[in-house]
Amino acid sequence: MQNVIAKTDFTAQELAKKIKLKIVYDPQTTLIISTPNVNRVGLQLTGYFEYFANERVQVIGPSEVHFLDTLTQEDKQRVVSNFFKNSFPCIVFSRDLKVDDIFVQCAKQKGVAIFSSNLSTSELISEVVENLKEMQALTIQEHGVLMDIDGVGVMIKGSSGIGKSEIALELLRRGHRIVADDIVVIKRIGNMLDGSANPLVKNFMELRGVGLVNIVRLYGAASIKLNQEIELIIELENWDNSKTYERLGGEPESEDILGISLTKMTIPVSPGRNVAVVIETAANVYRLSQMGYNAMDELTERMKNQ
Repeated sequence: MQNVIAKTDFTAQELAKKIKLKIVYDPQTTLIISTPNVNRVGLQLTGYFEYFANERVQVIGPSEVHFLDTLTQEDKQRVVSNFFKNSFPCIVFSRDLKVDDIFVQCAKQKGVAIFSSNLSTSELISEVVENLKEMQALTIQEHGVLMDIDGVGVMIKGSSGIGKSEIALELLRRGHRIVADDIVVIKRIGNMLDGSANPLVKNFMELRGVGLVNIVRLYGAASIKLNQEIELIIELENWDNSKTYERLGGEPESEDILGISLTKMTIPVSPGRNVAVVIETAANVYRLSQMGYNAMDELTERMKNQ
């Protein structure tokens, strides 16, 4: 399941709903946003429109409002009308600023949405940019289980029937949290991969011989995490006596997902082997490696000193 989905266009209304903006005026038409960037309105109110990024969400803060309040009503009408001669999808006012009726009148004429937020201007810009990036993120769905193991996002993969869900169940009983079972939705946001559950099967787990179970009902809301950065891939495979498995911790494997390289460990599965404990240990070994520690390096140093 490797189909990459990239939504390059989204609407102002979708953004408003996602970050809970208050609607001042909505023309009830589709207002397309094609970039995650934001324009802080400033020089445009003085009539300077060279390099004006009109395709972006326009943000107005206290400085712009106070500037307009220094103008006569006639000049304010002229400045705002001149600003609306440019096409853009929406304007968002920060700090719950009062929106002058002139803006609403021009928005109605031009079919532009106006929203407001109680956030400061810098907080609002950050919130808009982060959410637009997420909405525009490359997305795939992969078979597997995603767990939060001691703060490390571990994606467990392997062939159907190898025991991924049963291992996840054991990890749950050991106090770790599950993000997704069977289908993991993966989004690339910047240089990280964010994993979550498919909404259709969120909180459910399929156990062969038992059937469908609701994880929240069985283990409580604390057993679930809505999303998690994916840092480590565990590939499960049936034990192959002809294959030599890593015993000392040499150069780790890697796997590329949406252009990001992740550390990968292949763990063999055999009857009687507690794979859940092995995966738990692997997650902590990975976390130590991120802190600069490697057990093989320490052993080598000891051998040198003998």
